[in-house]
Amino acid sequence: MQDSFRRVRAVLSGETPDRPPLYELLRNDAVIEHFAGQRLTLQNAAEVVPRAYAPAVDATRPSVRLPQAEREEVLPDGRRQRHFRWTTWTEHVHYASTAEYAAAKRRLLRAFDPAWTAARQAALEQHLASQRSLQQQLGEVFLFPSAGGLGLMGLIGEVGLEMFSYVLADAPGLIEELLEIQTVSQVAWIEHLPEEHGLEAVFVGDDIAFKTGPLLAPAWFTREYHPRLARVLAAYHDRGIKVLFHSDGDLRPILGGLVDAGIDGLNPLETLAGMDPGEIHRQYPKLFLCGGIDVSQLLPLGTPAQVRDSVRRAIDATDGRLMVGSSTELNDAVPLANYLALRDEVLRGY
Repeated sequence: MQDSFRRVRAVLSGETPDRPPLYELLRNDAVIEHFAGQRLTLQNAAEVVPRAYAPAVDATRPSVRLPQAEREEVLPDGRRQRHFRWTTWTEHVHYASTAEYAAAKRRLLRAFDPAWTAARQAALEQHLASQRSLQQQLGEVFLFPSAGGLGLMGLIGEVGLEMFSYVLADAPGLIEELLEIQTVSQVAWIEHLPEEHGLEAVFVGDDIAFKTGPLLAPAWFTREYHPRLARVLAAYHDRGIKVLFHSDGDLRPILGGLVDAGIDGLNPLETLAGMDPGEIHRQYPKLFLCGGIDVSQLLPLGTPAQVRDSVRRAIDATDGRLMVGSSTELNDAVPLANYLALRDEVLRGY
């Protein structure tokens, strides 16, 4: 689509473009084939998937994946890893006890060296190069490049929420120390970006909520998470970079803290978890929003007319601050007709 960069930049700067930008992550064979004009196979995916984006969307976010052969493998540490067509599932790391986990992480903390090295600079520049390469493949699509935040999701995902919760109880302060070294590392990464880094806005993902509310007590987020996030966001802003923050679930009990910490945008607005785009816009009108159209029920199971109605209501309620898309990613359960209905309604404009 033409003028996608201009349209997205207008929303980022608080202006209203000619129509809402379309924001989506495509993991849907039928949609990709429709917009690429070619059948998608494992053999041609590297060409076909990127080609589908420019006619389908204005903006996207990490990770633009290719389909893969379904298989299962055993990793060197013994964990099983299952590869599905569009996703990968890996078993949690197993620790016999919270004491064993704590001992391993204490060794990591003792070994941590905040000094910036040539190897870290090379890794940074390699990451930037990979994001530039992806942008070139996507063409006229605004890419929110992958960037780091605090990594709470990674700490939880390594061992699972149950084990993580025991660690919080049995090893007070350990999780906070791990978050601190990740904060220090991320701030250093941002500060060492080259002068011409080329980043306008980045995607920082940290899934920190259930459909029923935050994974941890709001008071914990206020005390431990938001101040560290604020340091990372301030570093991005010092380099002239806006931040799109991503978390599934119901963020409302901690959203004020995220906004005060400095997030510029919010994704994916899981509507069935209570994240209504219009209500969030009324409370936080300066935020730009991405997503907001339910992909758990409406997009896979609704009619095109119902999709159009939901899109129109979201557009009308957000005063030009919404980049319209699904409430996480466009998976294979969504019929082509429903995505076309979403897209056509967005193209109608305000």
